[in-house]
Amino acid sequence: MKIFGSDGFRCKFGTQFLSFESIINFSSALSEVYLSKEFDKPILISRDTRFSGKVLEDLISSVLNYRGINTVSADVLPTPGLSKILELNNFSLGIMITASHNPFTDNGIKLLASDGFKLSVDIETEIENIMLSDSKEKYIVGKKIGSHVELNSALKDYIQNTLTKFPLKDVNSKILIDCSNGAFSQLDKDYLNDKKKNFFFQSNSPNGYNINLNCGALEPSQLLKDVKKKKLDYGIAFDGDGDRAVFVSNKYGVIESEKIVCLLFKMQSSRSNKKLIVTTEISNLALKHNLLSMGADLIETEVGDRFVIDAVKKNNALFGSEPSGHFFFPDLNNSMDGLSAFFYFLELISYFGDSFNEELNKLDQYLRVQKNFQIDKNKEVDTKKIEKKLNRLIDPQMEKIVLRKSMWDPVIRVYYDYKDHNNFKKIETKLNKELESSSL
Repeated sequence: MKIFGSDGFRCKFGTQFLSFESIINFSSALSEVYLSKEFDKPILISRDTRFSGKVLEDLISSVLNYRGINTVSADVLPTPGLSKILELNNFSLGIMITASHNPFTDNGIKLLASDGFKLSVDIETEIENIMLSDSKEKYIVGKKIGSHVELNSALKDYIQNTLTKFPLKDVNSKILIDCSNGAFSQLDKDYLNDKKKNFFFQSNSPNGYNINLNCGALEPSQLLKDVKKKKLDYGIAFDGDGDRAVFVSNKYGVIESEKIVCLLFKMQSSRSNKKLIVTTEISNLALKHNLLSMGADLIETEVGDRFVIDAVKKNNALFGSEPSGHFFFPDLNNSMDGLSAFFYFLELISYFGDSFNEELNKLDQYLRVQKNFQIDKNKEVDTKKIEKKLNRLIDPQMEKIVLRKSMWDPVIRVYYDYKDHNNFKKIETKLNKELESSSL
């Protein structure tokens, strides 16, 4: 598709897909699809804390109301919160206004179905086709004006619902929680009162312009420095819309998501007969080796949380994860969920106790080279064909190569893992030759 990626669309506010005209066009196309499918329940809208979110919400809801569609605002809410509220209530679909981990200058749209899962690709394609068409019908006024009301309890309902799934024991470790000045910035307000004596919060004063600014899930090294400076035990950082969580340990350092996956499997396998884990193709090669040694099976999908979630559902897997810090627990939510990941982390440190850091050190994590290669934006490059050729140069038991073409930029992203010997120079030479020949 030309507009929607695997997780909606995002860009700088006021440009491209987020210009005034484009948002009117998107909202009108969404209205047309809504009406054509005879949906009859309201559309739920939420947003993260960036300054442009309320502007976009007001604009989108105004167009929907103009077409006669009722809308409900959940105010500031994490993406997994929107997913859960959709699942628990009666809405036709949900709109999450967020650019996730991007800076405050950006924003974007994620669409969720009535059950809280990602809206189907088929429906997104219908919306996109209408956006790209010259149809005037999408701008026709509705037979009535839709209503717009506030749902003030959404964040509280989501957090309390999640807490019911986790009978939290006393938290003896001291934990720093970085809210990224994003959608989880209210987490310290009354929701974790009985546990707050060992929880310490930072980056939880959003002003519309400081979301993800030198904080949050993209700055784990800074989180680790803060944990050490404050003489705490562990740290967690969310991203702007709360579907991602990364962890650090004072004694171990920044904890790789792949190692969290392994410890989660080790803990959960004692409670479940399921042995299958789902991740994406850019996970570190060591994850596969670690899980196999534990008796687990692994499926790798293309990059995108939609693909991970779909594979977990299709294969009845235990859970799914992306290396960036996304975790999907099918029994808890229909979305990647940073809050559930946090509560599971608390269970991990309770389950392993004093040996938690030792368990992390036992697990392998291979070295990685990651590099972007410029390509001609007007030329088609068959990355899978080139990847097959590059794989002939390596030992697949000791090395791993993944090529991904960026949807937004004219680059190919290369991920190369190796256990012992770094053969990247040989790979780079071959790749440059392949790219040069493909551009002729």
